[in-house]
Amino acid sequence: MALAANRKALVAVDLGAQSCRVSLLRWNRNEPEIEVLHRFSNAPISTPDGLCWDIDAIFEGLIEGLQSCAACASEGIASVAVDGWAVDYVRLNSKGDPVSFPFCYRDPRTEKAELQVHSVLPPSRLYSLTGIQILRLNTLYQLYADKLAGADPHLPWVNLPEFITYRLSGKRVSEYTNATHTGLVALELLLGARKYSSSSA
Repeated sequence: MALAANRKALVAVDLGAQSCRVSLLRWNRNEPEIEVLHRFSNAPISTPDGLCWDIDAIFEGLIEGLQSCAACASEGIASVAVDGWAVDYVRLNSKGDPVSFPFCYRDPRTEKAELQVHSVLPPSRLYSLTGIQILRLNTLYQLYADKLAGADPHLPWVNLPEFITYRLSGKRVSEYTNATHTGLVALELLLGARKYSSSSA
């Protein structure tokens, strides 16, 4: 591969509900070439609390993939991007560590939560506020399920993709596109962002 001078590689992490992939993008004569360097299986696990993700195993698989990328990309790596299902999240303690395995969106605990949320905020009104498809797996219902289970409402949380970047960088952020999938972002904010993006283009 004839690499372009002074162009570092990029890493893309795809968190899938059945498998996860770590891919490396490098520049060959100014043309991008991407290769999947590591793939590992992923599936929810049954715990006494319910259906959860083994976040430690996911992170270990990711680290193995990143090490493969680092060994391959002698030109260096400019950035790492993480994509994944945005409705699930990780609760953190005061030290910033997970308090438990994060729940999987397939867990039935949101059945009751969805009904109670809709008794306060009808689906039509919720859709008009957020513009997001009404699905029982949305973060809104999962957070309400936490409340019904007596979870500490003051514990911070981050969506799964942002938890990975937090573990890698030490910085806790919320990526806007992921946030809009939670059912917690007002539609007017979303439309305003699109309007700003269009007027700035």
